[in-house]
Amino acid sequence: MAELGVDAVLILPFTTEFSKLSPADFVVKVLVDKLHAKAVVEGPNFRFGHKAAGNVDFLAEQGKVYDFEVEVVELYVTGEAGGGEPFSSTLTRRLVAEGDVEGAAEILGRPHRVEGVVVRGAQRGRELGFPTANVETLPHTAIPADGVYAGWLHVEGEAMPAAISVGTNPQFDGTARTVEAYAIDRVGLDLYGLHVAVDFLAFVRGQAKFDTLEALLEQMADDVKKCRELVAAAQ
Repeated sequence: MAELGVDAVLILPFTTEFSKLSPADFVVKVLVDKLHAKAVVEGPNFRFGHKAAGNVDFLAEQGKVYDFEVEVVELYVTGEAGGGEPFSSTLTRRLVAEGDVEGAAEILGRPHRVEGVVVRGAQRGRELGFPTANVETLPHTAIPADGVYAGWLHVEGEAMPAAISVGTNPQFDGTARTVEAYAIDRVGLDLYGLHVAVDFLAFVRGQAKFDTLEALLEQMADDVKKCRELVAAAQ
């Protein structure tokens, strides 16, 4: 925000007391008394005040009383693939939950990112020839739907192409949901205890259980190949 030229940011804790402010009180106590607003810019669906009773029409009326302008800016909407829905945090979380990380990236302006510390898992990936960083995600993190994704593993400033697995590892009757990233073509990495970030570029396939270990290994090799190609095409 600073890079965009924003001089100051006011964060208002959403307390019980604050939630009970009427739209008129919000205008006077926040916009007029605290911010001395000369212009207010909002989207057409902006609501404020107790029980969201205030809207942009009321805000414009109050602007005439307290001498500030109100500018209504139309919302960005998704493309045809996204059905033309307005950009919103709710839509972004839904797309992530559905595994549509490309749709989420359109709204975010960047790939969806999950962060956490690398912890020791069952180490099956290492035994199978695909050692993964098991990322212990932070509480309330928006985790994409179970499956395999192409993306990047960010470690100490370096972005490494990665094949990312999200899920419970049904092949080995797992129950805990994990995020694991395999740094493609990298050997001998020791990431335990490091804080890393995982960026999701594209969905590759859903979670599956295979009849044999050989079938799993064949699929994992194919997943890595696809992830390598997708990341290379995005660079």
